[in-house]
Amino acid sequence: MSECSRRELIRIADEMNEMSNDETRQFISRIVDDLSNLKPSIAFVGQIKAGKSRLINGFTGQAEYLPSDVNPWTTVITDMHFGHPSGRTSGAEFHFFDNRQWQALIAEGEELRNMFPDEEDSYKREMIEEQVDAMKTRAKLRLGESYEQLLGQQHDLDELTSDDLARYVCAGDDPTEDGGHDPGSDRGLYSDITRKAEVYFDIGHFPYPVTVTDTPGVNDPLLIREEISRQYLKESDFFVVVLSAHQALSRADLKLFRLMQALELGQIVVFINRVDELGGGAEDAGKVRADVLDGLEQALGNSDIDVLMGSAQWAHYALTGDEDGINHDEILAWLRARPEQMKQYLDGVEEIKQGPGPISREAILRFAAMIASGLPDLRRHVTQALTNGPRNEQMRMAWQHLNSFAQGELERSTARLRALEAEEGPRTGDTDESNKTLTELRALVAEKTEVITKDMDDVLANLRGVMDDTVSEAVSAVVRGPDGQSPLLDKNGETELNFTPLRERMRELVQGATQVIRQRMLSELYAVDLQSNAALRALPGWQEPVDNRMNTSAVRWFRPDMTALTRGITVELRVTWLSRLISRKSVVSRAERMIVQEFEMIGDDLIDTARGDLSERLQTVLDHYLALLAGHLEHRVGPDGSNPRTEAQSAVDQARRITDELGLVFGPPQADNLQAEAAE
Repeated sequence: MSECSRRELIRIADEMNEMSNDETRQFISRIVDDLSNLKPSIAFVGQIKAGKSRLINGFTGQAEYLPSDVNPWTTVITDMHFGHPSGRTSGAEFHFFDNRQWQALIAEGEELRNMFPDEEDSYKREMIEEQVDAMKTRAKLRLGESYEQLLGQQHDLDELTSDDLARYVCAGDDPTEDGGHDPGSDRGLYSDITRKAEVYFDIGHFPYPVTVTDTPGVNDPLLIREEISRQYLKESDFFVVVLSAHQALSRADLKLFRLMQALELGQIVVFINRVDELGGGAEDAGKVRADVLDGLEQALGNSDIDVLMGSAQWAHYALTGDEDGINHDEILAWLRARPEQMKQYLDGVEEIKQGPGPISREAILRFAAMIASGLPDLRRHVTQALTNGPRNEQMRMAWQHLNSFAQGELERSTARLRALEAEEGPRTGDTDESNKTLTELRALVAEKTEVITKDMDDVLANLRGVMDDTVSEAVSAVVRGPDGQSPLLDKNGETELNFTPLRERMRELVQGATQVIRQRMLSELYAVDLQSNAALRALPGWQEPVDNRMNTSAVRWFRPDMTALTRGITVELRVTWLSRLISRKSVVSRAERMIVQEFEMIGDDLIDTARGDLSERLQTVLDHYLALLAGHLEHRVGPDGSNPRTEAQSAVDQARRITDELGLVFGPPQADNLQAEAAE
């Protein structure tokens, strides 16, 4: 669904608010907020020196905005907001670490490293801790007395220059204890305490608001950069994995893909960069692409990840005119070897020629370089995938709710007009009876909500017990080891404990329990729908509305949040650390108790989060349904007025216009089959 469709839904919803009752108005306002804040995110990930920053510059059309020289970044995640819902189009916000976030950065990486361990992971935590300490030391030398005051704060700049950016996200020269930070240079002044940068632009050439994220990179000698990149994976909706044509799909790349697959992340596309540096041009690039596809298939199974190719260097030339390292014959040869891109190029040249004034040779060459770079293809691929994916799903849900309200309003206004045309006077007591029915239906909903909530709490209470038993047994087995030989007491004293199987079992338990709750909720909601409609049909003169069914999408599409499972266990440490605190004989029992406690906390967080999310979704369904019923019952008999028939006709016309407009946005409504859902 296009950006125009989103804006049209917001406009229609605002208009519907003006003609709705209070309950409906509150719900529609929430829909407007959700639509207004709809902003998918695209993260560029991959190894260092794969050309991510220059590729992002070409992807966003910002030329040299992100520095692409060797090793310019520190630990900073950079979010580039295009068309932000706030309306902001310039400046930036820089968020600083606090001590808790630094510690979480260390702890939360344990689970990610344990998912696919290798021989290098055994020393990574220690090195990351040392690098965080080094960051703090550098920051104290650079910032002096202001260091403590800045932790946990943020700087908001109305305008942003390249010098500003360098102060917050570029490494700069290392300060010395003797000389401190060079007062003549602010480069890197805040870089070691900057956790995240948010930069604002207008919507540019994107079809709707998006956020493009530059991550520090994986397989980085500075491990803290890699750790931040890996932990940020769960924050985005779409991922562009950047590979270098010189070393496509290395061991580090495959490990990243396996991690992304295990985390069940969103959509992914691979972009093979630097094809301009291949001696054999398109032929060599084709072989590299085939090898990547084959490697993904072998590593991930039935992989359906798309693989695109191109050159950030060609895009850089197209945007800036910088011909350094550019061979125009190679660009044209690339286009000739790729018929689809050649057609884009030729069609574009014809369009340019139709414009005013003469067209220069340089303009033609730069246009050819942009098409050959593959960035226009990548941009179309990503935006189309987002349009057809989660963005489309969220907009369809909003449309379904708005359409149900609109159809109900059309039916009510049409029925009232028919009654007036037949010169039927108001029936005594209808208003009171409608109010009584609505009160009874609210009581029914409240009663069912209590039943559903109690049933949910019973299931989750049982889950807590099973989870605790599972944690206790699994931790004991790992800590005490096979045949009672605890790895903590290994003579080398460097053994790490692996709890990945336990985390997977915890995931299965939560998914199973929430699936039971979801099915029972749908069954109870179906019963509410049946009883409510029976009560409405019993009203004198009741006419069945076209759309009077409960929309349970919010519950039906529920999936539990498993974020807590990525949290590290702070006692997954070596025996050498524990032995400083306690006698060697107590290591095993003490470690077991501590680890059990931390996993029980993770289990509690998983269950509490699931309960909160399910309760919120249940309330969303019921709030919408009550608002729908209130609308059906309100003004079932029109109020007295000087010209009621004219008013009724106006209401019908307005309601019909809104339903027609909604139909143009998203097509015919799709009924929500409650009985089928309840049977799932």
